[in-house]
Amino acid sequence: MNDGSLQIKNRKIHMIGIGGIGMSGLAFILKESGCRVSGSDVVEGSIVKKLRRKGIIVNIGHDKSYIKDQDIVVYSSSIRMNNPEILAAQEKKILIISRIELLKTVMDGNIDVVAVAGTHGKTTITAMVSLLLEEAGADPTVLIGGESPHFGGNAKSGKSKTLVAEVDESDGRFVILKATHIIMPNLEKEHLEHYQDEAHLANAFRKFLAGQSSRSTFFYKVEDRRLRKLAKIFKGKTVSFGFSEEADVYAANVKIDTFKILFDCFKRGEKIGRFALNMPGVHNVLNAVAVIALGIEFGIGFDTMKRALSGYKGVKRRFELIGDVGGAKIVEDYAHHPTEIKATISAAYSLKPERLITVFQPHRYTRTKSFYKEFSASFAGSDEVILTEVYPASEDKIKGASSRSIYEIMLKDRSIPVKLLDKDKIPKYLSGKLKRGDLVLIMGAGDIGGTAPKLLQEMKKRNEKQISKGAR
Repeated sequence: MNDGSLQIKNRKIHMIGIGGIGMSGLAFILKESGCRVSGSDVVEGSIVKKLRRKGIIVNIGHDKSYIKDQDIVVYSSSIRMNNPEILAAQEKKILIISRIELLKTVMDGNIDVVAVAGTHGKTTITAMVSLLLEEAGADPTVLIGGESPHFGGNAKSGKSKTLVAEVDESDGRFVILKATHIIMPNLEKEHLEHYQDEAHLANAFRKFLAGQSSRSTFFYKVEDRRLRKLAKIFKGKTVSFGFSEEADVYAANVKIDTFKILFDCFKRGEKIGRFALNMPGVHNVLNAVAVIALGIEFGIGFDTMKRALSGYKGVKRRFELIGDVGGAKIVEDYAHHPTEIKATISAAYSLKPERLITVFQPHRYTRTKSFYKEFSASFAGSDEVILTEVYPASEDKIKGASSRSIYEIMLKDRSIPVKLLDKDKIPKYLSGKLKRGDLVLIMGAGDIGGTAPKLLQEMKKRNEKQISKGAR
């Protein structure tokens, strides 16, 4: 890793909210670069434990005593300015910067910077690109918004001057970032806790793209009208991708099999070759085509691209198979937007389960308030839907923004059986009714992730009891 305009090499850096996916990735590579890293967070999760194993001091809770002689204090977007560690750093006149400012410094120190932005699919594309560049021998520094089995987590410190980073648009600060290659698979209304409306969000991306060099390349999905508009004003090179023959790089002849997809890829009408993905979901073909378009730009050969994509093993909580007990499968996914839910259910449906039971935890009150009608219509293909209460993240409760608003629309519609259950009651409820051939799809960006292993445990107990009874 190299440093940009802000000198961070060998500095003492304290990170408030260090357990977040974006902050922790930066913490890992800072530690690898020789920095003395410490941090704090409110929850002692698996990421915090990994940070500690790397020798990073992580305190649980926020306290001014954690601020001592650090050179820089970094805060995540969820941290407010009245945080005691922020106030202590101000008193000691320690430099205070946001996570995005730190990310910019890390990005600016590299020659080839791939930034993956947009509304959906960023984590998958970032992980795929990272694996492709790794397979091509580029040894990139990697910052992924999820945990990849290929890199043993969400970050990797490479020795080259190539970096791949997932760009989070949630608070609008990303506009300061600079990249040589930008990939955007979509642009859709999202993060209305920050953006006034869709136009405000689109304007932020317009500002981001306007700030890029004329030597940069913008890869965009040709079927997305918003992205086509942005491509017209981009001053650098543009490369379109998608399913349409209008695209510079496109997929065709898609064949879907169980946990496998085959497709041909073309560049301006000329066939590049046939690729395989060992994961379901037509949306992942689009993700792969974006990666192929980037690979062509980097001069990576077909065999390397084919090997990287066929060997891609996904990211934690992105259509992750948690377990299979007695022929009933449990799959977990991070989907928390109506469009993502539809794509994930489509992927699950392609596996042809006897019954598809969908569990969903809405994420943020603002998102629930904005999309409750869209959420209620997004579960088509499910044989039953189980809703649980909203995961608030850092938000205060908003009147009328609850899972019940989704539940009541679905109950009135009657097209899909729906239940509203406390999260802790879901494992026992499901374990008592699941049969061979069923697939349980557990979705959400909050703490619903803990439900899948609990359900798996309940199912194993039930299965053991049945085996024991049969033995008698």
